[in-house]
Amino acid sequence: MLVAIDVRNKVITVGLGAQGAWAVVRKLGTLYQRTADEYAMFFRFLMEEARAVLPAAAAKKVPDGVWISSVVPSLTPAVAEGAREVFGQEPRLIGPGVKTGIKIRTDQPAELGADLVCQAAAGRDLTASAFVVVDFGVAITISAVNQGGEFLGCAIAPGLEASAETLRLQAVQIPEVKLEFPPRAIGRSTAESVRSGILLGFEGLVSRLLEAMDAELRAQGASAVEVFGTGDAAGRELLERLGRGRFEPCLALDGIAAIARRTAALPAATVSA
Repeated sequence: MLVAIDVRNKVITVGLGAQGAWAVVRKLGTLYQRTADEYAMFFRFLMEEARAVLPAAAAKKVPDGVWISSVVPSLTPAVAEGAREVFGQEPRLIGPGVKTGIKIRTDQPAELGADLVCQAAAGRDLTASAFVVVDFGVAITISAVNQGGEFLGCAIAPGLEASAETLRLQAVQIPEVKLEFPPRAIGRSTAESVRSGILLGFEGLVSRLLEAMDAELRAQGASAVEVFGTGDAAGRELLERLGRGRFEPCLALDGIAAIARRTAALPAATVSA
């Protein structure tokens, strides 16, 4: 059994699985004051849930591996301590020195978030061609990977929910709005107008960036460019409306699993934490 933990700014996603499938995937809201004991209780609950659905051989007491991808360094120690207590082994942190199978070709490789590396690693398992990953979260990140498995860079824009929340906080007459695609661009109420501006507006933003990245990747020799989406449900609908790519809700967890498999297949001397 593999344990994969994806730590983000607003949500921590944990997957427990075996034989290439996730038995349990749960999300925990991020609270910066949460203790290692609280994480341990959460992990213990997930462990029991996984044991109830996994075959006996896969649901052994000690997992084969515990891996953490984190873009919130201040949370990592407590998450790792809680995982260590429950799963009985030292978690591996995805970062410099871990063989991910992705070559980072950005100007400042150390700046690249582990979540983007994991998504790229998952994409490499899904296709041999160049591809773009669109992650709808606190931010919308659109990452480009060429056919050689090189991470070339990305575009970052405010997320859908973050944009709606900022608008509500900065404009006192704007109410809290549920993000559902409106029937028309010309909004006939404040709520409908906000939905139009954010959802249809970001639909245009994503479409333009996908078009530009596709052209740049093809100019570098890519014969085809695939698109993978992940993250919020509104993002799934947005991509469906554009008719672009396929949505993979657990792409970061899938990438953690791909990296864990790659690490296990390498000689021990080539692997470092």
